[in-house]
Amino acid sequence: MTIPKKIFERKAKLELKNTLITGPKRVGKTFLVFNFLKNFKGKYKYIDFEDYREKNFDFEEIDLVIYDNFDFSVPIPPITTFIISQKNIEIEGFHKIELKGLDFEEFFSFENTTNINQCFDKFLRLGNFPRIFTEEYYRDEYLKETFELLPFNKKILAFFFSHIGEKFTLYQIYQILKKEMKLSKDNFYKITNELLENRIIYEVNKFESPKSPKKFYSYNFAFKNILTNRKNIQYTFENIIFLELNKKEVYYKDTLTFYLPEEERGILILPFADEEVAKEKLKKVTNVKKVDIITISNEFEIENKNFEVEVIPFWRWRFAE
Repeated sequence: MTIPKKIFERKAKLELKNTLITGPKRVGKTFLVFNFLKNFKGKYKYIDFEDYREKNFDFEEIDLVIYDNFDFSVPIPPITTFIISQKNIEIEGFHKIELKGLDFEEFFSFENTTNINQCFDKFLRLGNFPRIFTEEYYRDEYLKETFELLPFNKKILAFFFSHIGEKFTLYQIYQILKKEMKLSKDNFYKITNELLENRIIYEVNKFESPKSPKKFYSYNFAFKNILTNRKNIQYTFENIIFLELNKKEVYYKDTLTFYLPEEERGILILPFADEEVAKEKLKKVTNVKKVDIITISNEFEIENKNFEVEVIPFWRWRFAE
């Protein structure tokens, strides 16, 4: 394994202990290991289980073993081991890092610019894969290549990636797809559960109404750009902010894009909002302590007698979180 010369620091850090690194294809799992190895003084052995060539499992005098795409076909060695998997699995006795693509703060630091608006435009267009900073050929071709490599039914994947932020029940999606392809209900639900379990897509339920239509989001919001001509900055912007919310408990309401019950905080995503539009939306909001109205660049003050309101550009909201 050759360590690239150009490696960027992620927020997630590895230590020399048994660690499981999970995440979908191309979120930067192997590069996280590269980050660790560039300063590692011991001896290590890297084995990729997708490599068809014969593997050497002699670990004498080895301080660290790295199993990439591990398939459990051999025992885990009794020395410090990093295991990299696209499946969202658990291994007893292993610290787990569940890796996502770049958040905007990481993207901004990698971009090494002072023009935050220009950087956000690039983020919106290119997505959150770390390799955009190391591969010259990236752009649409890299996204298309990654989409084709994802080991799931492409029509089902394309539907979810093309309809980020829209509201559907799973049964509605099944009814749409079965008109376009041969698909059993059981198989559709099985594939969808795998997509959810492995963090390829995410679902957001309506607050206190789990049987209502759900919103679905992608692990990389830029897939939508290569799969459909239906451009909708609202839904792409929602997907970006959902990923930035990270592991918080997130729902939606009819009156709010997202609702965080632990904080009694609502989020309204209005990319190009003006004061009049924002006030009209807020008239319908109840049972919150605060509402963040997140825009792409607009910023203004709104008074509300029922709850606190902050209208804030995305970049300022992100760096304040």
